Amino acid sequence: MKSVLDIIKTETLDPPARVTEVMDIIRNRHAGRVQAMVYYGSSLRELDNSEKMLDFYVLVDSYRKTHGSGPRALINRFIPPAVYYVEHTSDDGTVSTCKYSILSLSEFEKRCSPRAFLSQVWGRFSQPCAVLWAKDDSVMDRVWAARVIAVETMAGATAPLLDGQASASELWGRGFYESYRTELRPESSTGRSVEIVARFEDRYAAITTGLYGAPNADGQFTLPMRGKSRAARNWMFRRILGKPAAALRVLLGAATFDGGIDYIARKIENHSGVKLNPTPAQRKHPVLHSPALFWKIWREGALK
Repeated sequence: MKSVLDIIKTETLDPPARVTEVMDIIRNRHAGRVQAMVYYGSSLRELDNSEKMLDFYVLVDSYRKTHGSGPRALINRFIPPAVYYVEHTSDDGTVSTCKYSILSLSEFEKRCSPRAFLSQVWGRFSQPCAVLWAKDDSVMDRVWAARVIAVETMAGATAPLLDGQASASELWGRGFYESYRTELRPESSTGRSVEIVARFEDRYAAITTGLYGAPNADGQFTLPMRGKSRAARNWMFRRILGKPAAALRVLLGAATFDGGIDYIARKIENHSGVKLNPTPAQRKHPVLHSPALFWKIWREGALK
């Protein structure tokens, strides 16, 4: 029986040249500050589809040294992560777009653990992803260890909801369903969670075995039952807090690249059907106008 750490360590890949080129751009943009780069999301699952936007978490050693003396460092510290955008054309003409989130390595470790109430990070990194680059072996070990804790945190937050027994698919499908309900997402939470687990069914079965031992003959795992009402209550509060927090991060992220506010407007419309129709002033100063934009999307129901 493999441990969760053993399973996490197998999640590696040899990235295509276009991905490596984007990674180099990001490391040069934040020279000397990047500790590790973690690749996740739909483009990881469809690596050969160059039209998919790349998604990275870029783990750094210092917000101030990464962003400089402006307000971005302060925002990154108190409303993490900071979101940036890269667009790159390779020598063969392939255009790659990338959205990357900056988080300090220590904050990543914290947000993969139960110390973080919202599931944004521990929910995401209990799913398959790949550490494409780390500064050294000690950093790599820290990222792997944090990801193990993310898996344990997601399982611990979900297992009490399931009355003592469940298959691996039921456990992780329920967990991702609950987590997706706390975020801004265009797709059905139920459909997306089922798809994610089905795609990596063997992985989740192995991880669940690593956490709770072998299943019975019917494929059911024995799960801890204590704390069901508390677990349900926690997920309810995550839903209440999660969508406004996600919307605020999205609006602040709009300030980090040209055309960002229009990108965010499309994203919110895709997620909720609410149109922002930003003004020229809002396009020029998205952070300054973020309270008004936030109020608009709240009033029109984008956070329900």
